[in-house]
Order: sequence, then structure tokens, then C-alpha cells
Amino acid sequence: MAETVDTKVPVAAEHEEAAALGEDTVTISSSDNQTSVTIHRHYCKGCEICVEVCPKEVLRMIVATDRWEGSLVEVVDIEACNACMLCEYQCPDFAIEVYSARKDMKKKEKKAIAAATK
Repeated sequence: MAETVDTKVPVAAEHEEAAALGEDTVTISSSDNQTSVTIHRHYCKGCEICVEVCPKEVLRMIVATDRWEGSLVEVVDIEACNACMLCEYQCPDFAIEVYSARKDMKKKEKKAIAAATK
């Protein structure tokens, strides 16, 4: 019989503070402010899809007894995030937003080049 591993851990301090203050949105930024991940707690149903698709193990599930599935997603290691946005794209409830200054800059450069060639 296969062993099941419980991927849910106790609530982290940032999320505990947010819940205590009644905040439904938690944003974690990298030390260089180039990448940030925003979790909209009120949208997260604890399905774990984002954790499963993250190639860098940036996310994990935490215990949240006030939620339907009993868990919420949290950011574990923002410095490891490569802003691939798989978590954002795969979240069925739009509970995650990823921002990357580098990717935003590249987008703007491409638009400028496209506009200049017209």
C-alpha cells in the first residue's frame, strides 16, 4: 500500500498575522523586489494545484481550519521563484498573482520594438 504524505504544515507567521488582522491578501516580495507573489486568501480553496505545478517548490499548503478544504497556500521561498507563473495560470480560483519586474521590462521592450517597426 502506498504511503501518503501530509503536505500541510502549521500556519506560518505572515499568514497567521494576516488572518488575525482580517487581511485576505498576503504579498511576499523577493529581497531585490524583482519578484513578488500575492496570495488572495479569500479565493484559495486549498486544492494544492499550485503547489504541485511549482517547479521550484516555492509554495506549500498550511493548515487553515477556517477554510473549506482546511488548508491555504503560502509562499515558502520567494528567492527561489523564477516567475514562471505556472501557479497563477493553473489556479482555478485566481488566488495567486505573480509579478516579475524582469518579465515586465521585457514585455515593454517587445512592445516598443513592435511599435517602432510599424
